[in-house]
Amino acid sequence: MKKNPVILTLLLILLTGCVNAPTVTDQPVPTRTKEAGITFKNTVVSLTFDDGDADNYLVRSVLTENDLRATFYVVSGFTGTDGYMTEQQLKDLHADGNEIGGHTLSHSKLTDVRGADLKREVCEDRMNLLAHGFEVTSFAYPYGHYDAESKQVVMDCGYNNARGVVDGPDTFPPGDPFVLQAMPYVVSDTSFSKMFRYVTDVEKDGGGWVIFVFHHVCDGCDQYAVDLDTFSKFAAWLGSQQKNNGLIIKTVDEVVGGEVQPAVAP
Repeated sequence: MKKNPVILTLLLILLTGCVNAPTVTDQPVPTRTKEAGITFKNTVVSLTFDDGDADNYLVRSVLTENDLRATFYVVSGFTGTDGYMTEQQLKDLHADGNEIGGHTLSHSKLTDVRGADLKREVCEDRMNLLAHGFEVTSFAYPYGHYDAESKQVVMDCGYNNARGVVDGPDTFPPGDPFVLQAMPYVVSDTSFSKMFRYVTDVEKDGGGWVIFVFHHVCDGCDQYAVDLDTFSKFAAWLGSQQKNNGLIIKTVDEVVGGEVQPAVAP
């Protein structure tokens, strides 16, 4: 029987392929490389809330769930009034390990008041908070406005530090504890990714102190607001980085330190 040369050729190709084919163990093992996250070595984050707005209380459980502590700057003359946290709510936050700081008696712009009125705004506010049982060492200038006289009054009233609202990040430890430099206000269109970048960019640039300034916690109620979902997502990320990647989250008092000074009457 005459053999078909085409069939013979095909058989030869198939036999050669079988001989040279790699075994299963010779096959390369597919691998998936997970992009490494940042390991934080030189960055500290502080979460600060201004004014004592009632909606700030919404973040209490979010902070606790993620093992975070924040600094709440309170206008003591507004405490318990419509739209502001009650004394008991402030005590709840404080019991969780959060810091309660001063923010004047009536949210006055300190560059607009002088002499005895200036001292009353700062000292009486601190006296009120001390009377509630809080260890009050930190202050925030309303609107970030201060001058030499108001800065000196903050010192004279017994504070250990004072926060502004611009020029962040600050150094760790800070260059001037009475002009702490903060990141830009968190406002209604500040995204999670932007807050994330504030932190990661500081680490990439060599580290520092990233102070966040929050006001209202709500969805669209105010220009100076963060919605609870965005804050919760950011808090969860911070908690994860604190637990796994070396990021340090502290209250302002924990960063600056210093003893709690006696009350100073205005």
